[in-house]
Amino acid sequence: MIEQTLQFIRTRLSNDSKINLDADEIILDNLHTLQSNPNREGLFLSLVNIEEEKTLKNKPAYIRLNSQLKRIEPAVVLNLYVLLAFKMGQYDASITKLSQVIGFFQTNKWFSFNDMSETQLFDPPIDRLIFELYNVNFEQLNHIWSVLGGNHYPSVLYKIRIVKVQRNEHEDAPEITNIKVDNRLIS
Repeated sequence: MIEQTLQFIRTRLSNDSKINLDADEIILDNLHTLQSNPNREGLFLSLVNIEEEKTLKNKPAYIRLNSQLKRIEPAVVLNLYVLLAFKMGQYDASITKLSQVIGFFQTNKWFSFNDMSETQLFDPPIDRLIFELYNVNFEQLNHIWSVLGGNHYPSVLYKIRIVKVQRNEHEDAPEITNIKVDNRLIS
């Protein structure tokens, strides 16, 4: 699911005519690639953190399939923190591309998957992805880049909300047909 989400972002960005980057110029990789392969240029997409969305955790653990009760663990709903860093031939080109990507997510704050063909991109299916510009202060930015390789490149951090992760596994669950209260049977 996480990889599918990042590939979806990569595809959408490469299809945008204003950004004008080919899919091979949008690199889905760890930012250490910037150091280990200094000749590689483009937009680098890197997952820097994952957080569970606790507010959506209270889902029922039982579902009814073909008139039988089944126990299924609720999906884990995740927020992904994705850093988009630019390394172009010229610094001003990196800043321009950064501005174009921010503009892209300003006009596309969320993607809704109502069409069946789009829903099938994700397993399990999701309803939407919501993109939030995530603000970091100078100290946090310094820590991020120190951990990721030392050099600082023009970049922006986005919080991508609601990525579901759930296995399609369920087991039979006994159905409650009657309740015994104080030695009396209630049906």
